[in-house]
Amino acid sequence: MKLPIFFDCKKTKSKVTKKYDETKTPYGRVSWCIDIDDGKKRKLKLVYDKLNPAELKRMISRLRDKLLKLNSLKKTLERNNTIDEKPKEYINQ
Repeated sequence: MKLPIFFDCKKTKSKVTKKYDETKTPYGRVSWCIDIDDGKKRKLKLVYDKLNPAELKRMISRLRDKLLKLNSLKKTLERNNTIDEKPKEYINQ
């Protein structure tokens, strides 16, 4: 978990008071940063404007399902190979 960015921290006796920056997305932080070149900000804005959160969610779900199926297949193959290999080991000894 990332901690929020704070810009002021005061300590009075035993109490610490922290003043946090307003919450922003990473894109929002980059767009307001003065250290980033304007050309790079424009390129980032073009990419950001093309993003479709619903499509990204669907793509992540499809890829996650594919990964789970591959993992299940791998475990099945490993299980089948270990069952087949054990009798061979006993024969060779």
